[in-house]
Amino acid sequence: MKYRSDIDGLRALAVIPVVLFHAGVAQISGGFVGVDVFFVISGYLITGLILGDLAKDRFSIVTFYERRARRILPALFVVLFVATVATLVLLMPDRARDFGQSLMATVFFSSNIVFWKQSGYFQAPEIKPLLHTWSLAVEEQFYILYPLFLLLVHRFLRKRYVLALLPVFVVSLASCILGVSTHQSMTFFLAPARAWELILGGFLALSVVPPLRRRGWADLFGLLGLGLLAFSYLTLSGALPFPGVRALYPTLGAALIIYSGSTEGTRVAKVLSFKPVVFIGLISYSLYLWHWIVVVFLKSYLLRPLAGWEIAFEIALCIALASLSWKFVESPFRGRKGHEWISRRWIFSGAVAGSAILALVGGILFVRHGIPSRFSPAVLEVYAGKDDVWKRHAACERRVCQVGPTEPIDGQPSFLLWGDSHASAAAPVFEQLATANHVPGYIAVHAACAPLLGLRRYDQDNTRQCTQFQETVLGLIEAKHIRTVFLHGRWGLYAEGYRYKREDGIPALLTPSRNPADNNSEFEKLFRATIQELQRRHINVVVIASVPEVGLDVPTVLARSIVHPFNVQLEPKYSDFMERQARAFQVLSAIGKEFSVPVVYPHQALCDDALCSVIAGKHTLYVDDNHLSTHGAMLLAPVINRYLGNGISGSVAAQLAGNR
Repeated sequence: MKYRSDIDGLRALAVIPVVLFHAGVAQISGGFVGVDVFFVISGYLITGLILGDLAKDRFSIVTFYERRARRILPALFVVLFVATVATLVLLMPDRARDFGQSLMATVFFSSNIVFWKQSGYFQAPEIKPLLHTWSLAVEEQFYILYPLFLLLVHRFLRKRYVLALLPVFVVSLASCILGVSTHQSMTFFLAPARAWELILGGFLALSVVPPLRRRGWADLFGLLGLGLLAFSYLTLSGALPFPGVRALYPTLGAALIIYSGSTEGTRVAKVLSFKPVVFIGLISYSLYLWHWIVVVFLKSYLLRPLAGWEIAFEIALCIALASLSWKFVESPFRGRKGHEWISRRWIFSGAVAGSAILALVGGILFVRHGIPSRFSPAVLEVYAGKDDVWKRHAACERRVCQVGPTEPIDGQPSFLLWGDSHASAAAPVFEQLATANHVPGYIAVHAACAPLLGLRRYDQDNTRQCTQFQETVLGLIEAKHIRTVFLHGRWGLYAEGYRYKREDGIPALLTPSRNPADNNSEFEKLFRATIQELQRRHINVVVIASVPEVGLDVPTVLARSIVHPFNVQLEPKYSDFMERQARAFQVLSAIGKEFSVPVVYPHQALCDDALCSVIAGKHTLYVDDNHLSTHGAMLLAPVINRYLGNGISGSVAAQLAGNR
């Protein structure tokens, strides 16, 4: 296949936005779609190579996989080795255990499946050092069948490649478009919904569209392709459903650039053939491999996002590492000299041995729970705060669990704590007080779902999963004749949309516009409607306001400060907390007064006029950067006990009377 320098330039246009996006350059909000450009390029080049070999009757499956091994494995193995060392030095046991699992999956090119099952691409990505390997897994899974498919078409269907590939393309594209609304993570990560992108590149190699004869049209198509890439990089974001229809922007943009470049001398091809751009394209694979682990481990070391000059340093470091990797790791295994120096036997033997060693290391990390013996007892004691959660947390997620006695005593009515993961964090208080006061109760929690009737989360795969859970809870309230409901959630997040300071993840989006600016009005509407519906059912309501968010993982920071002492402002400022919660508290307070609903403010037990506490004695009050630990939640016991201690109905009635 004839070498085209403009395609190396296109590789640069694919990898640079990915690097900038992951480094935290906010303006490149859609930089992650550079991977889609890579898929199109890969499909074009691999299809061209296979067809060329088939035409000359020299195609060999063994040779094909040898070529892939020489291309993919040397740099990948080096990066995985470095990432493993960095994990052993920097990461706490639970994260090291997760790394071990993803390391095993990466070696066997199945990491996309692991990450799909864990969470979405944009949910807490920076705790996954090997997250970027999902795209390698998609490609290699595709190339398990693709060359065999083309070989069969060549032999038995008289080379009718387009006719054979078109149904696969249509089914894959349809699954991508239709699946993104209900199964976004699956559509994002798994090969069946991504295969059409590689096949699109294959169609270009098959010359489905006749070549352009006029340079003017070629220039126009090339510029249109550049425009589509620019539009994708600057306007798409993790807040929008992707891939779906939106994946057509970068993929068609890449296809137009490749197509136009087949006409010699086009303006876009000349720009992409500029030597510095071509060089970035040549190192793009190594740059892609290195950039993410550098970002993750730098942030793990600093325990915060990168500042402006640090972003520039990180990018320069990645380019330097990629250049060395391309020169001394990639290149020696490829080309004529690579085949002369390193035989096929050594390539396959090295692939098996390297994979086995890395998989073994990953297995040890996974089975040994991250090898906690790497750290001193003092470090592990502090870090154990991450496990200071409600013992029934996992069992009761997305379910209704009973606490306290199974039957009311002397007709005493039962209660319900209803909310998101913050309600789950507060559940130990209710469980302990319910038992102590002989009050039967229930806990109904669903992570990321505020107790708001009709709530939809447009940042989640299934926008209706919260609504379905709320309907289940309403049914429970009716069936169990519950008379008092406690509502607790991370109200500030729902009101503002944006996450707190350094926290990873995309905004919480409550409206179809997917604009966080619209959250507060929707939050107010849903909160009012929920209170009205509960009171229509003659239910007493108690609202528990937001707990302070910290912005840093408390146990991790405290543990790391023992290993490597450093100064960091961990306790959130009271003024920052009040600013963050201003609009949420205004809604809770106003509607609470309107409907005579008491509002409990947890921060009164956690904050003074200057700072909010994150540690008490030897115990951390948080398990991460925003959820209270069991010890932290117990600080709320006195105020919660006001509503449970002397019988729910009486205590709430007294409070309601006081509000009036």
